Amino acid sequence: MTATGRATVPTGSAPGAHGTGRWYRQVDATAWRALIAGGGAWLFEVFDVTLLSLTTPALLADFSTTKAQIGLIGTIQAVGMLVGGIAGGAIADRIGRVRSLSYATALYALFTGLAALSPSLGVFALLRLLAGLGMGATWSAGAALIAETWPAEHRGKSGALMQIGWPLGNLLGLGVAAVVTASNGGELHHGGWRILYAVGALPLLLALYIRVATPESASWSRDNASDHSRPRVRTLLARGTREPLLLGVVFVLLLQYMFWGVVSFLPTYLVEVDGISLAKSLAFLLIQQAGVAVGIIAYLGVGDRWGRKPTFIAYLTLTACGILLLISTRSHPAVIVASLLAGMGVSGILAGIVPWAAEMVHQSPIRATAMSVIYHGGRVGAAAAPYIIGSLAVGTTGFKIGMLTTALATVAGIIVMSFAPETKGRELTANAAFHT
Repeated sequence: MTATGRATVPTGSAPGAHGTGRWYRQVDATAWRALIAGGGAWLFEVFDVTLLSLTTPALLADFSTTKAQIGLIGTIQAVGMLVGGIAGGAIADRIGRVRSLSYATALYALFTGLAALSPSLGVFALLRLLAGLGMGATWSAGAALIAETWPAEHRGKSGALMQIGWPLGNLLGLGVAAVVTASNGGELHHGGWRILYAVGALPLLLALYIRVATPESASWSRDNASDHSRPRVRTLLARGTREPLLLGVVFVLLLQYMFWGVVSFLPTYLVEVDGISLAKSLAFLLIQQAGVAVGIIAYLGVGDRWGRKPTFIAYLTLTACGILLLISTRSHPAVIVASLLAGMGVSGILAGIVPWAAEMVHQSPIRATAMSVIYHGGRVGAAAAPYIIGSLAVGTTGFKIGMLTTALATVAGIIVMSFAPETKGRELTANAAFHT
């Protein structure tokens, strides 16, 4: 039993559990259940995030606002995710991965559902801020739970499998948007967008499942068996932790800038710059999601084989090529190729972030906090991208310049990763010297 009364079972990393049979048979039921919990919460978080991108044209019309103001809402949401993510990591280290994950999932589901009732843009922005708090905390708890439960030799695969929630969440968003658009005269204006946010309340059921059916991380239970052994947040600045922590934050900042810049404005870019109808832009986004699926499936095969560093650099190169092609042509076949490349590249990087972040701080006794600082500290880039690109997007040339900044961030990411250590196969341990 854990300190909170929740039963735990051994993780899939016991000696003798690996080395024979297919890899998925070397991972035990506890690890798979952790993946279902963390991956499911991530899937609906992605669906939630996708909503702002899909509903931007409708919000512009229904609230008579500007792209800069909508971009500011994206920034506000990202700030919520930043604060919630870092606080959520500390909470997950204090009360456990499972309890924290269930509470965070319920939080973002509740405020997303309430956004459907927003009477004004100001209320809508406030609700996105509150939902962002839950979304940020969800990643911190879920990522730590999965990383600590999966065996080291297959940890890269766990990140890819968790990341499958990204295309599935996007596809769910696109599917719901397509149904609502078709039943609302081909648009989401005049309140049609509210239905999408109402659907975002469904993860309340998932939060209940996580709370009652998911075993706590045995690693967390062991390291937190007594209150006097709890380490302090200042251990993040300890020698051996602060350097990889800083490098991780810079890398993820660049990654988040690129990701959120593309996600926030790609549908609007296709409509305004390439002259593609909203319905057809959704089709191009489906093509991008096909690239996402290919990128994640490929990571399953190469992430644990090649190592984190060369795999990241390869995927970053694909991403840069896709973005540059997208902003340099209006040819529909070229846009298809660009969408595929960008989808493959971005998905491969994100597939490896969970195991990489855990391995960068592999000796930290407050691992969820350290991982959340790496991932959510990088949300400074996520907060900046929508507003910067939205402000630049005055006319076709300005919109292209705004999107070009995401390609520059990708190139900078390649440079940063070239200085990073290889982390493949690192065991996750808690250095007892930090428990002071």
